[in-house]
Amino acid sequence: MSPSINTEQPSGETRVACPTCRRQLYVPATDASGRTKFFPFCSERCRLIDLNAWLDADYRIVARPDEESEDALAGDESPS
Repeated sequence: MSPSINTEQPSGETRVACPTCRRQLYVPATDASGRTKFFPFCSERCRLIDLNAWLDADYRIVARPDEESEDALAGDESPS
């Protein structure tokens, strides 16, 4: 059974949106013990959807290649 999700904002809590489905969640502003085990997601389903997107490379962290790595790659391409 999944934990109950609060849909009304009690005082002292912060409203955040689930990164996957955009469902509004209310979490304690200072105490992490009141958060669900899926935080920042609203459910295990949304957590697994996000994990699958990373594993399928839908999300990428793009880095600019530095000159050293380009020189090393150019040196490896010698004709045989």
